[in-house]
Amino acid sequence: MKQLFLILGLSLFFTGCYTTQGLANRLTSKPVVLTKTLLTGLYENNIPDDPENSLWNDLCLHHAKKVHDPREGNQVFLDYTDEKEITVELYQNNQLLDSMILSGKPKDNYFVIRKGSHFFTLILITSTVSKKTILGNDANADLLLAQGRSSNTMLLESEVGDEGETITATYMRLGDTRPN
Repeated sequence: MKQLFLILGLSLFFTGCYTTQGLANRLTSKPVVLTKTLLTGLYENNIPDDPENSLWNDLCLHHAKKVHDPREGNQVFLDYTDEKEITVELYQNNQLLDSMILSGKPKDNYFVIRKGSHFFTLILITSTVSKKTILGNDANADLLLAQGRSSNTMLLESEVGDEGETITATYMRLGDTRPN
């Protein structure tokens, strides 16, 4: 019986997780070396011709209560001052609207955020949710973002539900300093 639970647990662990390299392979541009100076900067919040998505809301994958309408905020400032966290600020025409702190760690030229993942078992039902975001800069200092979110539910060893979503985007760098 212990072997059954071990096999079940290992299969869930490996099917529901995103790797940094797996997300990086989905990006069209390759990152330059990650440094605090390069990642810290002011970026556009929206991609031209894509009014439905925003950098702020992409980063809110890890803080769902912080989501804003994509039309709110036209700039996002990332401040990478601590080795294990970045501060993110949303601005509309140089006025601060919201901020949040994202915990993570540097790995393979990316800042990796993995928060909000969980594993849940109730008698014969097992559920996993995995959330991961990687941030880096391309040769133009624009922000590269790749995200993965997966949800998997199993009844014993049979898969009941499986959802996965990967998002990739490049956000243009607007400057190096925080808006006034």
